[in-house]
Amino acid sequence: MNIQIRYIPHEENEWSVARAISGILHSEAFAVSEEERQTNFKVALTENEAAGVGHNGSGILTVPSVSLGSKFLHAVRENPIKLSGQKIRFFRSQISPSRHLVATLDRTPFVSPDIEEKHAQTLWALDEQLRVETIQFGTYYRPDYNTPGRAFSVEWEKNYVAWLKFEYDHKLIRITLGDQMTEIEGYTIAINFSSIRKIGVGYDYTPYVCFDTLTPPVLEYIELHRTFTGDHKVDNDKYKWRVGSLTPAHEAVAPYATQMRIVLHHDERFDMIEKFVGMCEVAGIGNESLIMKFGSNNKIEAVPKKFFCPRRIDKLRKSLATLPWPAAFQMEALLRNGLLHTELVEQFLPRVRELCKKKPDKESIYVGELLRTYCQVLQSKNTPGNKEHPFDVFDNVLKTFSFSEGDLAAGNFRFESHHPQISSDHSDHFIRVDFRDEDRLQYRWDRSVDGTTFLRERVGGTLKGGFELAGRDFEFLAYSTSALREHAVWFVSPFNFKKPSGEMDRVNGEYIRNEIGDFRGTPLLKQPSKYAARIAQAFTATAPSARVHRNNWEEVDDLGEDPYLFTDGVGTISKDLGDRIWTKMCEGRSSRPKVTPSAFQIRFMGYKGVVAVDREMDNVNEKRDDGEHHIHMRLRPSMRKFENTRVDEAEIEIAQAFHSPNVCYLNRPLIMLLEDLGTRKDSFMKLQDKAIADAKTIDYTMVEFRSFMSGHNLGTPFRLQSLLQRLHGMDLDIDPNSKSPWPCIDTPFLRLLRSVAIMDVLRDIKHSARIPIPESYLLVGIADEGVAYKKAGYKDVFTLEEGQIYACIQGPEDDEPTWVEGTCSISRSPVAHPGDVQRVYAIGKPPDGDFCAFRDLVNVVVLPSVGDRSLASCLGGGDLDGDMFAVIKNDSLLPNEAADPANYDSAGTYTLDQDSTVEDICDFVVEYINSDVLISPRKDLGTRIVSSLQNCVLRQVYELANSALVLIPIEQAVDYPKQGIPVDLNAFELPRTLIRCKPDWHAAEVVAPRDTDYYKSTRALGYLYRNVQLDELTEDQKKLSRSTFRPLTDAISLRLMPFVREYIGALHANPTGQFTEIEPIFRRYASELNYICVTHTLSNTPGVKLLEAEVVAGTILAKCSQKRMRKDRIYRMRTHSEALVKDVQKELRGRDESMEDKLEGVKRAWRAWEYSLKFSDRDGANSFGLIALSVIFDGLEGLGAAIPSNSKPSPK
Repeated sequence: MNIQIRYIPHEENEWSVARAISGILHSEAFAVSEEERQTNFKVALTENEAAGVGHNGSGILTVPSVSLGSKFLHAVRENPIKLSGQKIRFFRSQISPSRHLVATLDRTPFVSPDIEEKHAQTLWALDEQLRVETIQFGTYYRPDYNTPGRAFSVEWEKNYVAWLKFEYDHKLIRITLGDQMTEIEGYTIAINFSSIRKIGVGYDYTPYVCFDTLTPPVLEYIELHRTFTGDHKVDNDKYKWRVGSLTPAHEAVAPYATQMRIVLHHDERFDMIEKFVGMCEVAGIGNESLIMKFGSNNKIEAVPKKFFCPRRIDKLRKSLATLPWPAAFQMEALLRNGLLHTELVEQFLPRVRELCKKKPDKESIYVGELLRTYCQVLQSKNTPGNKEHPFDVFDNVLKTFSFSEGDLAAGNFRFESHHPQISSDHSDHFIRVDFRDEDRLQYRWDRSVDGTTFLRERVGGTLKGGFELAGRDFEFLAYSTSALREHAVWFVSPFNFKKPSGEMDRVNGEYIRNEIGDFRGTPLLKQPSKYAARIAQAFTATAPSARVHRNNWEEVDDLGEDPYLFTDGVGTISKDLGDRIWTKMCEGRSSRPKVTPSAFQIRFMGYKGVVAVDREMDNVNEKRDDGEHHIHMRLRPSMRKFENTRVDEAEIEIAQAFHSPNVCYLNRPLIMLLEDLGTRKDSFMKLQDKAIADAKTIDYTMVEFRSFMSGHNLGTPFRLQSLLQRLHGMDLDIDPNSKSPWPCIDTPFLRLLRSVAIMDVLRDIKHSARIPIPESYLLVGIADEGVAYKKAGYKDVFTLEEGQIYACIQGPEDDEPTWVEGTCSISRSPVAHPGDVQRVYAIGKPPDGDFCAFRDLVNVVVLPSVGDRSLASCLGGGDLDGDMFAVIKNDSLLPNEAADPANYDSAGTYTLDQDSTVEDICDFVVEYINSDVLISPRKDLGTRIVSSLQNCVLRQVYELANSALVLIPIEQAVDYPKQGIPVDLNAFELPRTLIRCKPDWHAAEVVAPRDTDYYKSTRALGYLYRNVQLDELTEDQKKLSRSTFRPLTDAISLRLMPFVREYIGALHANPTGQFTEIEPIFRRYASELNYICVTHTLSNTPGVKLLEAEVVAGTILAKCSQKRMRKDRIYRMRTHSEALVKDVQKELRGRDESMEDKLEGVKRAWRAWEYSLKFSDRDGANSFGLIALSVIFDGLEGLGAAIPSNSKPSPK
């Protein structure tokens, strides 16, 4: 309904009028329930055409319904609104509002006029453009390290007619190059606010601005004059093209000259520098620490030093190629990371060559590790204020660098680029390449940018043409499925390999791919995506297990009909084979888990999927005649990905063993969907309150500490969970008020570690709504094999009916299993369609008497093998090749409304007319990245479409009353990596945002969010987000302090002392202060730990690094706009730190073969523990002590020591 507004004072504006109207519409008389939001409305004042500015005293108020409008008119007649002492009059308008406006007001929340007014005033203040005359790219350098100040080397410059503008909503400064009066084409340069480290401004005859950025600016090609149709979607679709350089000359220096300097037009009427600085202040980037003003006496000199001219770069590359690979690689890193420019590298080369001569052959790794440490230190010192000469830094590194000659023989060294999964004499010939944007995040751009050509040139050119690095040529090899999701692939540098027969083979990408499998003559070879996916199986991390002969396994038919097979991806194994697999996997463990897995995810020859234990297979084998082959495994055609008939016997590779139930968590998509299906907000809030309360128990006792770390899978690289369990078993506690006879063992580092752990969990609860659900489990799905036995003629077979499931739970510490029984919901992430959550009935314990194929299975969910279609396919198009299903028993979360599942029909597979080549695979990778780049039509659309692989139901999540759904082919999106046909988002009318602001929970991973960009959400996610308060770690908490105890007088040492003394004697058990053997080990450990802290941070800012406690916990607390990036970085950090921990354990244990070796290992570890206590204020000492403590426990147990539990007495 439209309502006319009259007699508005001219000094008032639409926001002051809206504030006054809000006082009526949002008063108690108009109050809605807490579950609903405040009524939205719109005020539009009529422009004063005569004056050209302001309004003419009238306007229109639009409300979403006639009833509300009538009630409002009655209210203002009784209590008129006054502004500036004048009554405002309201009348019902004869003109109805547009349907679109009414729908928008009905579906969107009310945003405070204060926020909108502040935003509009900011845009108005930044509306002016500044004229730019010259663009310069180069690098900063110090002409003299004895005096302060840096200069700017101009490596490329060009004069333009250009304009600089602040784009506040996009948080960037954009410079448009090109004269719109005379030119058709042009370029834009975008500098993100978040990437600016410093801005230097001043006059050098003309005004200049120097940008010191953490990441290079983004370059785009544009059409300065394009035809407009009036359709916003058409006019703003792909009218910009992402490019890597502005001219061919710029292309030559662009990889190295990433900093920018601009010369502004000198306008005598204005102080252009003051105007620029003022606009920076309005935009929120104008603080004194960021902007530095230079006068005529201390200006930033800009001179062409030609550091990166093509001839000089080419000559330097040839020089670097003469160095041994480890040294050449690190020298390339110094140059490409901007730590040293070419002049410094040239001066540094003779010294590196001399070191390589002193350390020839394999010992050149010494130089590589030395330079790697140097890179790390230089990176931390790469700040504008640092005045230390890089060569002085190297001298200091050389003095303190520690390198063990034994490390060479042990092969302990890892390069940053090498992956621990590839281990051989030629491991340095393999390299993983991540394709990322300049900010190290995955490529992302909106619909206005066409990045296809850019990706085909940059990514496709590298994949097809390879690249040269440090004197070696690398060519594309393959990728793993998980790596592809991270836009990463493997390259190989060809090498010669001597076979056992003595023959020499030239190993390159084609050689390795051919060794994986023979696909010639198969339809697979005509399908590039499937061909690459099959090769990717060989790059999946697996654990070796039992071997199976061709006579001991068979292929059996699938159950069900295509495309909804009940057994899609699942087979069976005998209990005997399952036990053998588990025994093999448990080799080397200190203890074997109590529960043997009922299912394994496997890779076997050309098969892939899950196998579940079938005890009937053992019964049948017992009845077989002598000489008859026993069958221990049955696989299905749906598991066969390619033929591999080269061998008669092969090893079953285990991708995952399901030996314990996983915790089931809520998440944002699931909460949104359940809320739409009728779940009340209070149900989520209660679960969140419980999760927060449980998290805060981490400081109570050792039991809670260990349970918390184990429940959230924290501390695994340092075996912290096991260590805490052992300490608890010895009656040691972190609670000073515990009944333990021993003193409290808490330390500042353990308190910091707990603070990091609780911060990590609370952050996930707040930012991702990751809330554990009691009495609910995340289980791998398998099929009911009873139907197959019925077909085979078995009688009295108990099978699941449609709508039924079976789930039995037994945790690592449970003596007996627990059967899930009753109504529950089942789903599979990610949920997108309302039908992705289904109500089912868990049958509990199967009835006695009948034959039941799944009777003794635990920690799996068995799905029925009857009905029109498989239950797995109803849940987001799932299957049984390893998919995890959430079985939720919590009554408050059961959906009140039932929805039919989506069809999830496959779009088929992209097929060529001829056999595919490696170039076709490369093309697929490029198209995959390009498709994955596509985000919402606007970046603020919501979280439901992050990529075409994650969610394919697009929901307008801006608190719409009736969520608008657009269903696109989910199965096609999920299977894109295998089928090769991307979802064409242009073919769907995707919902667009109706308001500018985003709900406040969108600010979760945003650094320094602006209040003008967000509103207070009234959906469940908004309440959950605001319900969690995160207290940042203080500097006092982060500070390390020396122990108040003398070495080996703390509670842990006193408790262990009797056992240590019993085996190594009092002379070695007592404090000695002699650390000759330990100090080199610790220095190497601390250096590598520091490298991990620097390398795996999410920040691009020099000097920023992870806390030691973050590495021990196995998490990263910093914010990141891409969850995938955080997950990948945490995984790499954990992998790196786990390898480091194993190296240190190996050094402390020694050979660990004879009893004498074990005694020496305990002595060495005990000394290391003493060292960590004495120097607990040193970086790395506390985590070093945790490693030593684990080795002590392992050593004592290996020697036969009866380490006590709570009930066992200690030796006298």
